[in-house]
Amino acid sequence: MKLLIDSSSIPQLLRHPLLKSACKSGPLKEKLHSIYFDTPDLALVRVQIALRLRQNGEHWIQTVKGGGKVEEGLHQRSEWEVPVTGNLPDLDKLLESPWRSFFTPDIQNRLVPIFFTDFWRTTWLLELPNGLIELALDVGEIKAKNKHVPICEVELELKSGVPESLFDLARELRKSITLQPEDRSKAGRGYMLYSAYSDVKKIQ
Repeated sequence: MKLLIDSSSIPQLLRHPLLKSACKSGPLKEKLHSIYFDTPDLALVRVQIALRLRQNGEHWIQTVKGGGKVEEGLHQRSEWEVPVTGNLPDLDKLLESPWRSFFTPDIQNRLVPIFFTDFWRTTWLLELPNGLIELALDVGEIKAKNKHVPICEVELELKSGVPESLFDLARELRKSITLQPEDRSKAGRGYMLYSAYSDVKKIQ
């Protein structure tokens, strides 16, 4: 679940009692740099696929996402990720993904960086009555074509338990903090920044 938060409300979030009373681990703070790839004519976004390489320290992870649905900020989609070496897609490992039939030689040869994200992520693992949830605060920016837009959002990821626990936690946080459900992913916002192409809204 993605929730927008105003930067002025971050101190309230950091002081929230749940981050102490229910915290199983954290906070952990890390800098994340991501590169999103597509073809110049945006062949991936046309079929609701996102291809991302993310750097965390010295490690790179290649992620492919696709399909799924979004409702009231709750994102449900298929995701496949593998470790890679360096900041370019590993084409052999793309062929191991559930979307291997799409990554033809023609598609692979035309992949280029489309946009980037750079942000600090602070995470807490919360043990709640109906689920184990990772709460992440992301603050940074999305960059494309010499343009940029801010990232300032809270992500709630269900690690175990029932999906309703995400809504329960969101409701509890919103009693004292202004949070708005966000149906657009970082990828969706990156594509919108990159181009006015009408199908960018399909990537959530």
